[in-house]
Amino acid sequence: MNLYLISAFILTCLPFSLQTKHDFDLLIFTQNWPATVCKEWKKMNPQHQCSMPRKNDAWSIHGIWPTKLGTIGPSFCNRTWLFDPDKIQPIENRLLEEWTNIFNGTSNYALWAHEWTKHGTCAAQLETLNSEFKYFSMGLDWLEKYSMGNILSKAGITPSNSQDYHITAINDAIKKQLDIDPAIECRKMDGSSFITEIRICFTKDLKLCDCDGVLARRDIGSDSIITNCDGNKNIIYPHYKENSMYIQLYKLVTWLQWFTF
Repeated sequence: MNLYLISAFILTCLPFSLQTKHDFDLLIFTQNWPATVCKEWKKMNPQHQCSMPRKNDAWSIHGIWPTKLGTIGPSFCNRTWLFDPDKIQPIENRLLEEWTNIFNGTSNYALWAHEWTKHGTCAAQLETLNSEFKYFSMGLDWLEKYSMGNILSKAGITPSNSQDYHITAINDAIKKQLDIDPAIECRKMDGSSFITEIRICFTKDLKLCDCDGVLARRDIGSDSIITNCDGNKNIIYPHYKENSMYIQLYKLVTWLQWFTF
């Protein structure tokens, strides 16, 4: 019996009470900043190449993560519910552009399969997210409605390789427009702090809510901000250029990668 069949057998034979401990309190919608993700990827190995979104300076979706406050997860709620690329075929072109796998050399299907298996199968408790098509479509809808690029731009915060921003300005811009506390994550590289992810949270009935419990709060000046960013130095929000790779060629390459695993 192969490993996959053994795992499926174990999951099937577990007591029902152990299989259903997948409660969660809220959904985290995470957008990442491709320029920072790319910088991290290349820092791991200078030979790494990045596949950036086609649109200039566009935020990309990382995932929708059901979360139980005070812990991590749940995750991998149904390991037998495998990702099926055919289910998202009607929205695949949009996903390639807006839910982009920055790590060139790996398959976009692998990224989406990971997000579905780890997080989507848990989010599927909700009728509004109970299929691959619904789960990934919700991410696209939320990006269109809550794009961090648009929100920050309205506050005069735009990508720049010469100007940086304080965490309070970024936090205030989001709070002013959405009336909730986001979670803002940075990466420290080469002695500087780069914005990498912004997370907004939703209740299980898909209403915006504060992201308390997602990251720890920090008292920065007179503000209490949910962040890991250093309040003593400004944050770099680097500009990046559009990807020159044609989307249809990239689609073909990732399709071939997926089916040669």
